[in-house]
Amino acid sequence: MKNKKILILAVIAPLLICSCEKKEESKVESNGLTKEINELIPSSTLSKIKNLGMPINTGDNPPNIENVYLATPCILKASNVPEDTPGHEFSDFEMSFYQQNNDKMTIKIDYENGPESGSGMGGFIVGEGNNFTVVCEVDVYNTDNNVFAKTAMIISGKYRSTGIINFYCALLMLDNYGNPKGNFIDNGSVRIIYDSDGFSESEIGLRSSSLIRNPNQPKSTVLSIIKR
Repeated sequence: MKNKKILILAVIAPLLICSCEKKEESKVESNGLTKEINELIPSSTLSKIKNLGMPINTGDNPPNIENVYLATPCILKASNVPEDTPGHEFSDFEMSFYQQNNDKMTIKIDYENGPESGSGMGGFIVGEGNNFTVVCEVDVYNTDNNVFAKTAMIISGKYRSTGIINFYCALLMLDNYGNPKGNFIDNGSVRIIYDSDGFSESEIGLRSSSLIRNPNQPKSTVLSIIKR
């Protein structure tokens, strides 16, 4: 009888140990996006963006995309802004990704798009395999009219060591704070551009590179939340 008691205890002990182990929390929610992305962009708005043709990759194991890339030519794929015309060409879009942390699902971004630029923008990255999506909140200040707006920039693609395949970028107006001067697009408006040749080459450095761009390209045509 004593031997039976020992055997029973030996079987129960591993079960008790396993039940006490803390279950690892998922880095993404049920839709494959981080909590921060879901809090920034409502699900209804995300569906609207997808329906316009914006790829949204999901997953908690994105590729390391740290590098600098040039998307050109950038063409308007779709928009729900009444004045916009799909097929319109925008200025080249150059971006730098760095400080990627897959444990925290975070990344930093610098970009240049014609005369517009941003640096040190904190974002979140999701994806699986070579597919990725980066989402960051961008606070916009229009110096001409002294007005502010809150937007979201979404970048998707497929990573290769030499560049990004099928680069897409969406700019979403989250809050134009009442649009007091009337120069911003409406809340919920989104513009989606893509690299029409299907490949955005990696470059040596955002600020140090001397890139040869199309000399006839209209540099004032930028992907922005300003009405055109």
